[in-house]
Amino acid sequence: MDHVLKLLRLSGIALCFGVGPGHAAGVASQAYPTKPIRLIVGQQAGSALDNSVRVITPAIGDTLGQPIVIDNRSGVGGMIAMQLGVAASADGHTIINAGTPQMIAPFLFKKLGYDLFTDFVAIARLTVTQNALVVNTGLPAANVRALIDLAMAKPGQINMASAGPASASHLAGTLFNTTTGINALHLPYKGGAAAVTAVLSNEAQYLLTPLAAVIAHIRAGRLRAIGVGGATRAIQLPEVPTIDEAGVKGFRSTGWNGLFAPKGLPQAISAQLVAAVTAALGNEKVTENIVRAGVEPGLLIGAEYVQFMRDELQRFGAAVKAAGLKPE
Repeated sequence: MDHVLKLLRLSGIALCFGVGPGHAAGVASQAYPTKPIRLIVGQQAGSALDNSVRVITPAIGDTLGQPIVIDNRSGVGGMIAMQLGVAASADGHTIINAGTPQMIAPFLFKKLGYDLFTDFVAIARLTVTQNALVVNTGLPAANVRALIDLAMAKPGQINMASAGPASASHLAGTLFNTTTGINALHLPYKGGAAAVTAVLSNEAQYLLTPLAAVIAHIRAGRLRAIGVGGATRAIQLPEVPTIDEAGVKGFRSTGWNGLFAPKGLPQAISAQLVAAVTAALGNEKVTENIVRAGVEPGLLIGAEYVQFMRDELQRFGAAVKAAGLKPE
């Protein structure tokens, strides 16, 4: 409980992007929520992000006393969901799930129709995702160094899969290739599932993708995990070294997702949402389900959450540049 109160104090100081204390006047005593809460998710049902959100939202709804209804609105790198969110009423009954795709979109589109830092209130980061470097089990590469050596010996003959141009897996793989000097053929697919299938069938030989997308195949022995992109080893794969540990010094490749609300959300409601998220992520059963889904709890709020996103924008900007992508 002390931890929750501390977080609430932080949320009162720096939770919002440009929402001042005056907006809370006259609403603190109003009941909230008064009806089910709509959560707009910018990816399709069954995606790694969608699955990780679904193991958390029931507990958040229980704390708030109303169910959270997920509204999947995939397409255009999450832009459709964000545009719907920015147009919604700022009464706390519509919230938005966003994350890594929103760190990429500003570098790919000249006009987004929204600004993440001025048109939304940051509620909380929910989870972080390790990107896992996986290879086909028949590839003679038992570790990161072996993959690099093999690719160096066969320039352009080793195929790297991705979920498509400008996808998180494309940028992660490109960053890995440019950092290590690998010259591989990029095979873009229509979605993460197709990219994973390509590596399973050996049409492509490796992939750097969210762990949640491949954890079942790794556990079943259908894919070999040789590295993870976080600063520390993944909870689910303690025996697999980080790519940094494996010799690619300074390499980082992770994803995340969090909650936002339309600009103008009263701070009293923001605080209730933060408290509900904090309680959910402090629930042992919820945490177990998060880890089982292939992600990790990653609570951040207030100024730390905002600074994290600004740092992420710089990181993904460098990856987009390395991939040679231009805004459309």
